[in-house]
Amino acid sequence: MNRYFLDTHIVAWLLDNNPKLDENLRFDIQYPSGNQYVTSEIVLLELMHIKQLGRISVAGTAIELINALESMNVGLEFMSTEVFTVLEQIPILTINGARHTDMMDRVIIASCIANSEVLISHDMKFPHYRQFGLRLLEA
Repeated sequence: MNRYFLDTHIVAWLLDNNPKLDENLRFDIQYPSGNQYVTSEIVLLELMHIKQLGRISVAGTAIELINALESMNVGLEFMSTEVFTVLEQIPILTINGARHTDMMDRVIIASCIANSEVLISHDMKFPHYRQFGLRLLEA
């Protein structure tokens, strides 16, 4: 059994039934296959933030979104002390000439490393963190 962490875009696409999410991945998430899918409170915070900014149109309150994820077999995990330890060790990288200081991204990366999870993401900055132990499935 593999353990996968769903990044913010993936969660938004899943909740919104967006065709950008690969149908095979959607099916594997929604119908128990032996793989385990999780996301975190950080992803939900980011999701609510970009929803309030009008950048996505996922319907529902935070509680309704959490319930929808649970009904799709997506677990919700919370930060552990190991995540903080890993977060302290990951340097702030310069990617394409800009420092990657997005704290939510960095916490997601640290969570995946600390919890030995494969991150499923569409974010083009994340591959740069493989050198620090991030396992990534680009979607």
